[in-house]
Amino acid sequence: MDNLDGQKSEYHDEENDDCIVIEPTSSYASSDGSKKPSSEDIIYLDDLSNDNKEDTRLKVPKIYYGTRTHRQLKQVIKELGRTSYRHKKMTILSSREHTCIQDTTTNKSEFCYNLLDPEKELGCLYYNEKNKKDLSTFSQLESNGITMPYDIEDLVEVGRKNHVCPYFAAKSLAEEAEIIFCPYNYIIDPDIRESMQINLKNEIIVLDEAHNIEDICRNVAGADFREDELRSILADCGTLKSMEFIEERDAYSIINSYIEGLIDFINSITLNPTDKDDEMNGPYWTGSELLELFNMHNIGTSKCVLIISAAQIAISEFNNTRENLRVMKHDKSNKNKKTISRSTKIVLQRLIFALKKIASEEYANDYRAYVSESFVSDIWYKVPDDTWSSQRPGKRLRSLKLICMNPAVIFAPLAREARSIILASGTLTPTTSFQSELGTKFAYILTANHVIDSDQVYITCVPKGPTGVSLKANYQNVNSWNFQDELGRLLVKVCQSVPHGVLCFFSSYYMMNNQIKRWKNNNLWHNIERYKRIFIEPRNNNDLEQVMREYREVIEETSEIDSNNIETLSGAILFAVFRGKVAEGIDFSDNEARCVITVGIPYPVKKDPEIEMKWAYNDKNTSKGLVKGSDWYTIQAFKALNQALGRCIRHRNDWGAVLLVDERFQSSANINNLPKWIRMRWRNTSANNLIKELESFVMTKKIQKQKEDT
Repeated sequence: MDNLDGQKSEYHDEENDDCIVIEPTSSYASSDGSKKPSSEDIIYLDDLSNDNKEDTRLKVPKIYYGTRTHRQLKQVIKELGRTSYRHKKMTILSSREHTCIQDTTTNKSEFCYNLLDPEKELGCLYYNEKNKKDLSTFSQLESNGITMPYDIEDLVEVGRKNHVCPYFAAKSLAEEAEIIFCPYNYIIDPDIRESMQINLKNEIIVLDEAHNIEDICRNVAGADFREDELRSILADCGTLKSMEFIEERDAYSIINSYIEGLIDFINSITLNPTDKDDEMNGPYWTGSELLELFNMHNIGTSKCVLIISAAQIAISEFNNTRENLRVMKHDKSNKNKKTISRSTKIVLQRLIFALKKIASEEYANDYRAYVSESFVSDIWYKVPDDTWSSQRPGKRLRSLKLICMNPAVIFAPLAREARSIILASGTLTPTTSFQSELGTKFAYILTANHVIDSDQVYITCVPKGPTGVSLKANYQNVNSWNFQDELGRLLVKVCQSVPHGVLCFFSSYYMMNNQIKRWKNNNLWHNIERYKRIFIEPRNNNDLEQVMREYREVIEETSEIDSNNIETLSGAILFAVFRGKVAEGIDFSDNEARCVITVGIPYPVKKDPEIEMKWAYNDKNTSKGLVKGSDWYTIQAFKALNQALGRCIRHRNDWGAVLLVDERFQSSANINNLPKWIRMRWRNTSANNLIKELESFVMTKKIQKQKEDT
């Protein structure tokens, strides 16, 4: 398929061919064929009803392009540079962790807030009245050597050179920009949109890798109110309500009274043990049922109205006081004025949002709630725009959890506000479920073909291992030594047959670690190490960068070795988990992933309270177009599986093998849940012929490569 400039595209999504939709930023092509893709499934929502018919002037809408990670933003911007739209004014909204140029090892977001807090009067060298407008226009960027499209590193480099904050420069540039790149949450989360001053009315939104948009919307719409956070509000407002000279004392008194009642309610609920050792949960309620319980505890409907109004007053005072301090620095009356803390403001914003939803007829039954108690270790508390508040010691704490069952709570208002929304991913199907979950009908749906030829990929199910042992990777079997040993023997054979990089995905860390433990206790781990250096995806994402760097170094080093010698270390194998960073957010092109192995079908934990509640919610609302709970459950599993499968083929010249280890993929029902590009290239292979066919496939690719090089 051609890209927007009529050039042949090598750039493609993990599961599909290139595709083109109406807006220029929704499709892009890679010059080196090695990086981020366009999409198999694209849903285009066009809502022109928001046009202002009274305004005869044509306002060109801005394009907001959201991705999951900053790495993906970097790839998209690179591809923009290959199109005829490369001269369009663009900016990148990014977290302070990526843009702050302060020389500090502490959390940069928190560090920035402390410096700019007008009460503390510390100030920032790189953002003050003298220099804050020095990189605020595109002409200033151009005079500093930055041309469109630029990367965030370019802005950071110029910021360092000119002693100007890149974070605030990017925000200023957004006012004039035609295309604004940013992470998902800047678009989806209304609190972040407000703090970043993003107005999406009549604008165009592109969300790439949007297969998880339902979960993201539900997470944004949910809320968790921990007892220690609520007690911090009591301390804050308790002090303020006792100060006679504060005009808003009544508001603080209302907040204080309501929070006391909420804490009493949380502690009144009888909890029962769960499957998790340190967790206890209470009964589950709908939003309407929770409101009835609130009424019984004197924090119900009428009190909700009061607390919402009071909280809005407190938040307004917080904002106004800090703005006045910035504008009138020498006014002592502003310096002495007391308000709530920033952490209290954040919790109150969440509380306002939650109470409005459960008190509304439209959304009350789209929520489920329960009280939970667990041990909370030392953590950083998240606040809306990627910042963190102070650390606190761990202990057992209760919390009220509000779980949103309906992603349309967030997405439907967004769809009504924006002019157009484009959702792109390789795993949006089935789109009927996608539309019903998001509460939005899509005018245009495109499912594109894959860019590669059939001979570039070897895809099959592995129902049995080398010695004929069945490989049905369900919960009962994966813990048996027979299964673990047979899987280990299969991996040895694959590592011996396939050069360079091999990725192997498991349903959970628990399952992965059990297999590894068994292999280390017999000779299988050692046998794998004969052919591949072994890497394991860490639980802590902070450690992943080093693991990936070392993995790629091994791949690069061994790519130069004569891979015809099967007894030589020929690369590396990376053990990872479905839904993790490796499966969802990292590109593996060419030798980095010549084979992807998936073990089992990654169904979510059935007994998880949120899974149980969502399952029941869907069953109850099938009349509204929602799929049955069991179907929703299956869709979640295959979305995760399909994302992992796509790590193999990253561009039109790539090649690799995909092995689905589980006899359940002999069933047509399970095959039909796989992406179109997998189904079209599916091979039925006997266990006896698997390794022979795999070796033949690899040898064919090697011969082709040798011919191309000569």
